[in-house]
Amino acid sequence: MTDHSLETIVAGVRCREVLADLSDYLDGALTPARVEALQAHLAECSNCARFGGHVARTLAMLRQVRAHDERDVVNSVMTRILASS
Repeated sequence: MTDHSLETIVAGVRCREVLADLSDYLDGALTPARVEALQAHLAECSNCARFGGHVARTLAMLRQVRAHDERDVVNSVMTRILASS
């Protein structure tokens, strides 16, 4: 975030707090009240919204890779089990 202090308060929440809670927010691990507070901040703070979007896309890609890798491992193990039978 350039020219934007992490101590900036938007909708009652500091940008630093948004960054600290971002992963839990994306994982759905926050209380409804906290989600509402972060959403209000993100709606008004273009810097955090932009950064949050980058993080969300990165996490989505990593989850796809992980899911693909897990399927490959399962398929490889099943192939070995069937071949040894």
